[in-house]
Amino acid sequence: MKIFFSGVGGIGMSALAQIAALNGHEVVGSDIKPSYITEKLQQMGIQIFFKQEEKNITEDIDLFVYSSAIDKENPEYKKANLLNIKSLHRSQYLDQILLEKELIAITGSSGKTTTTTLTGLALNQMGIKSNLITGGWIKELNSNVIWNDSNMVVIEADESDGSLLNYHPNIALITDLAVDVNLNSGEFKNVPLQDLKSKLKEIYKKFVERIIDKKGRIIISNDEELFNFIKNNGFIVNVVFGEKTYVDYGVPFIYFDNLIQYEKDGFPFVEFTLGLRLKNDDLYLGNANLKSIGRYNAFNFVGACSTLFSLTENVDCLKKLCSISPQLSFTKRRFEILFNDIVNGNRLVIVDDYAHNPKKISFLIENVNFVYKDYQRIAIFQPHRYTRTMMFWDKLKNSFFNLDYLIILPIYSAGEKPIENINSENLTEMIKKQNTRIKQILYIDDFDRVIRFLRNVVGNKDSIVIFIGAGNITNLANNFASSFYNFVKKF
Repeated sequence: MKIFFSGVGGIGMSALAQIAALNGHEVVGSDIKPSYITEKLQQMGIQIFFKQEEKNITEDIDLFVYSSAIDKENPEYKKANLLNIKSLHRSQYLDQILLEKELIAITGSSGKTTTTTLTGLALNQMGIKSNLITGGWIKELNSNVIWNDSNMVVIEADESDGSLLNYHPNIALITDLAVDVNLNSGEFKNVPLQDLKSKLKEIYKKFVERIIDKKGRIIISNDEELFNFIKNNGFIVNVVFGEKTYVDYGVPFIYFDNLIQYEKDGFPFVEFTLGLRLKNDDLYLGNANLKSIGRYNAFNFVGACSTLFSLTENVDCLKKLCSISPQLSFTKRRFEILFNDIVNGNRLVIVDDYAHNPKKISFLIENVNFVYKDYQRIAIFQPHRYTRTMMFWDKLKNSFFNLDYLIILPIYSAGEKPIENINSENLTEMIKKQNTRIKQILYIDDFDRVIRFLRNVVGNKDSIVIFIGAGNITNLANNFASSFYNFVKKF
């Protein structure tokens, strides 16, 4: 079968294209520009057009798959319809792939990509063969997919657009109930801001009911709001995970404790003990050591452990997972260190991070301030979407604190139209009025000016520069890092 993927460079579409190719189909696609993702697809033999136009769609195509970014006026979409080529939205094609598979779905606004990735990698490293479809690019695999002959699939299920309701999991893990939704999606369009939480809970309720109907297993974190939601709806969970508490959850509780964070030669590390509580008995399972930053990554790790335990009910598997924890990979743009070296006698660390809502940003900044407390700390933030910035307007003002410099970039629109008074200039002024203990806060509207500013302030002491946001700020981060690689090579 010949399959055409329109918008193939997206993280979700690229996963489907890889799976189609690995399943023996002839795969063709298009996107608006090259990227490391399209480069990987081309290495697999997938032909990609970098201009979306009618002539890309030919009569020999059997199936046309399109992403949410492709509207009905797109020339490829129109040509496929004209030729009566069967067309499926990305989610519909994914449904076909997952048909009759044993599904582990991981959802929640915080940590779902990392937890999904750690779960899929851990299962395979533990000898439990499974497929993986995750929303982040795993550098060590140069892919966001593991696809083999297993009947099990670990998948990231997105609550932000309600698409988690497309799945019928055997096991589901929910990290939290925090609101970070796409106001342009069908499930949330025209929902008043004050009603978003209620709408999100309705969706989660339907999701959990599906799992119960299938006699599946439910895993939740010990987030108080989530726990109360489960309890108030009369749902029964199978495993709880999170930071150690002394609450009796009545089910196996997998937790982390005694956490320490530190930095060595510019790299961050997180160490903690892993425990399991069964009927009021606490079992020590071992020490875990992650090559990353943040209490939240300990949380993500014990989430992966809880999935493993739900599958196996084997304590020895958890002990082994602890022992191999330093080998586990994290995805791009999750505290991705782009550069770490000595420049002009001082260490410079450059980081790219996907954090884009107040909860994620606050956790990131809090952990950076602790681990890199002896460094000059510089954050560059690009707000993502006008609607998301509006939704989090009041919370964003307190998301940054204890920094030497904070630079705010223009909002990355992601195709949205501007909203009156929702702009980065006003956001900058609002943050300045808070007691953030930030030495200097600036609005800069040009990438080149940002690089010039940064070059003037780094180098006089050990510095960490963090680029934060879900938009094209990653290009700025990589350009800035590349310039220092070239500098270091000269000396």
